[in-house]
Amino acid sequence: MAVYYFTLSILAISGCFLTGNRKNSRNTALYLCAAFLLLTLVSSCRYAIGFDYFSYRNIYEMVSQWSFSDILHIYGGEPFYFILCKLFTMAGFTYQLFLLAVNMFLIYVAMRFIYRYSKLPWVSACLYVMLQFLAFNMNLIRQSIAAAFFLLAYPYLKEQKPLPFAALLLTGGLFHNSLFFVFPLYFLLPKKLGKKALLSLCALTITVYLFFEPLFPLVRPFLPARYSAYQGSYFWQANGFLYVLFPALYCLLVLLFHNRITDPFLRSLSMNSALCHCIISLFITRHFILERFAVYPFAFSLIAIPEIICSFPGEKRHGRKPFLTYRRVLLLFLLLGCAYFAFAVLTGSHRVYPYIGLWDKSVSLPD
Repeated sequence: MAVYYFTLSILAISGCFLTGNRKNSRNTALYLCAAFLLLTLVSSCRYAIGFDYFSYRNIYEMVSQWSFSDILHIYGGEPFYFILCKLFTMAGFTYQLFLLAVNMFLIYVAMRFIYRYSKLPWVSACLYVMLQFLAFNMNLIRQSIAAAFFLLAYPYLKEQKPLPFAALLLTGGLFHNSLFFVFPLYFLLPKKLGKKALLSLCALTITVYLFFEPLFPLVRPFLPARYSAYQGSYFWQANGFLYVLFPALYCLLVLLFHNRITDPFLRSLSMNSALCHCIISLFITRHFILERFAVYPFAFSLIAIPEIICSFPGEKRHGRKPFLTYRRVLLLFLLLGCAYFAFAVLTGSHRVYPYIGLWDKSVSLPD
């Protein structure tokens, strides 16, 4: 665990000194470059952590024996990851170098997103670790690539340009087709929801949740074979309601504070993405495989939380000080992030805790 604690300490301490609450372009770029190198190193030097570590390594070695036509025949619905593996094996790269290249892409996209859109880049970088985005990258590689394309599509969501948005989702979906299912977020996230719409959404959520089992056979014929095959498998098991606690708490905080955000688009995006994340997290108490869809709307927490924090006033030396200030709200969200991180460590989220590095190959691996 020392690797994670060291990483978070470096991100927090250097972020406070280099950027603080002022977004200076030069200092921010320097800080995020350092964060990029550190996070890439952590994610690339791991060994045998993440549920699918060896599965991905076996796929990489197996694909080296296939032709491109074999890949299209076997994985025609999601060929891009396997084609990428094939190209790297043809160039003579080892699996570890391939992993390094993938992680460089994933971390670069995240840091670029933070640089362009976060008002507090150092807070976003810390949240990237604490809210389990780094852990997600170290476990679900194909979907992490898809999530990176979702972040790349953000400016087209903001500018309401459906064609480039759809093109990026299509590209990412050919790495992992879960991304195809989130295209409706293009219409939902920017929409301002009134009280009636919120009540209707709650009613719909409760109805689908209560009748999920009889409703699922109706939609199963329209799903890719891989998803319909999950029914009755290990992935169809349920998580406890404790896993909904942090998504619900985050959603509550955003609902309380989102009106402080002055930009109408960001205000709607923050609230609606938090709602989507909470709703999807609720459904993992039915089947935990649905958790993988929650990462897409939750990614916007990296910019929503800084927007909320910066909306509060700083400390006043004279006169009456408001109860909720910049520092107190900053501390509130950092404590939420720390609590989420501690919960993930205790529950072994994504099986990346404790950290095992390449230098630890001789240690006994977790069951």
